[in-house]
Order: sequence, then C-alpha cells, then structure tokens
Amino acid sequence: MHDDSTRLATGVSVLTAIAFAAVLAVGLWGGRTTLVGVVAFGFVAMVAGVAISVVGEFDRPRRQIWAYGLASGAMLASAAALLAPKAIAPQGAFATQTATYGGFAIAAGYLLGYAGHELGHLLTHHDLPLNATVSELTVHALAAGTIMGVVYGSLPGLSALFGFGVLAHKFPAGFTGSESLRTAGLPRTVMVVPAAAVALAAIPVSLVMPDLSEVVQAIFYGVSTGVFAHVAVDMLPECSHVGSHSESGHGSVECSRDADRLRRHAVASTVAGAGAIVALWHVAAMV
Repeated sequence: MHDDSTRLATGVSVLTAIAFAAVLAVGLWGGRTTLVGVVAFGFVAMVAGVAISVVGEFDRPRRQIWAYGLASGAMLASAAALLAPKAIAPQGAFATQTATYGGFAIAAGYLLGYAGHELGHLLTHHDLPLNATVSELTVHALAAGTIMGVVYGSLPGLSALFGFGVLAHKFPAGFTGSESLRTAGLPRTVMVVPAAAVALAAIPVSLVMPDLSEVVQAIFYGVSTGVFAHVAVDMLPECSHVGSHSESGHGSVECSRDADRLRRHAVASTVAGAGAIVALWHVAAMV
C-alpha cells in the first residue's frame, strides 16, 4: 500500500511539473509577463521552504517566527495598500455606493477565508491519495491562484510587488508541507503540486477574464483583500507551549523556554515584513 502511494505521489508530481511548465509558456504567449513572474516567485518560494526542511536548518523557533512574521506582515501590507484601495476608492457616478459594496466585500472575504480555513480541516477526515496537509495547501493555492488570475486579468498594470507580497507565505508553507510528507513517509517531491497550483489556476483565469463593471470589480477586489488579509492574520507568528499542539493558526511555533524573548521577535518580524513592502513600494514609485 505504501509503495502504491509513493508511486501515485511521484506520478502526480511529474504531471504537475509538466503542466506548470506548460502554463508558464501559455502565460508568456498570452502577454501575462508580470503574472508569470509572480507565480514563478511563489513556486520558488515554496520549493525553497522544502529545501530548508531537507537541510534541517529551519527547526529553530526564532527562524520559524521570522519566516512567518516577515511573510504575514508583507502579505497584510500588500493586501491593505495595493488592493484594498481599488475596492473602496472607485471612480464614477456611483463611487460612494460602489465603495460601500467594496467595504462589505472585504468583510465577506475575511469571513470566507475563515470558513475556508476551518472547513479545510475536514480534509483530515478523508483518506486522501496524497496527504491531508498537502491537499489543504493545494486547495488554498488554487483559490489564491483564481483570485490572482482575476485581479491581474482585470488589472494588467498591477505591480508585481502585490503578488510577491501575497505569495511570500509560500516559503514557510513549503517547510510545513514538507515536514508533513516526511512524517507520512511520502516523497517531498509531492510539494510540487501546491507549489504549482497558484500558476495552474491564475494564468488560465487571467487569459479568459471578461470586462467587469465597476461594482463587480469593487466587490471582487474587496473579497480578495479580505481573503488575503485573513490568511496573513492566520499566519502571524504565535508562541505555543511545547506539547500543546496549538492550532490557532499556521504561524504557531513551539517556543516555551524563550517565549518572552521570542514574542518580541514575533512583533519585530511582522513589522519588518510590512515595512519591506512599504520601502519597496516607495522605491518602485520613484523609478
């Protein structure tokens, strides 16, 4: 049975890698150069997380905290500054009403992210062909890819900085998924599936995007902002006690012995992540 699972995992990984390369080529052919760069960055970030897991240099609490903190801070800043204004500051005759819809959509997106996180745990109750954690990461990646496909499809001039900030969390996610595969006795190459999932959804969606009305755009950008904000908050680094198996968020780190000192690192890392996006945005604006 284990050999069958390994063969299945390897086969799925190979097919996914081929599909990933093909969809990048289609994206370049379709003129989605910025989006191709963004999803390629997400792929590399997750693969880097897997590589760190193999090397074994990511098991110290402080390193985990900084990885989660930088990623969550960058993601929250990207969603709040680069996408939220497009939901709540539209132009046109009905700008005020449209902005209100956008605001409601942000709340709806946050709740949608919460629902996806909670209901995603239902995957652990099923006998999945790969691995529950990897399957959950893949579902999340497909959802994020769909959102990014619509965003970049309707806003082709949107800065790549937004995508980089949103997908920075793929690095710690790569480590988490890799460790779960090691525990399950499955090859780490399976991580190519969630790593490629963003691209597999984003690029095709961006190529078939129709023109959207201002209200629909505001609602969609609002929902996207809320979803990404929830993911960022869920990944905020949080110290848990050894053996407590805290599941309050994906950023939970066991750091009982140095909890007070590491909590300072947690705060500093999130501020640094958000600050990096601010700094990069200013640099891009001056170019």
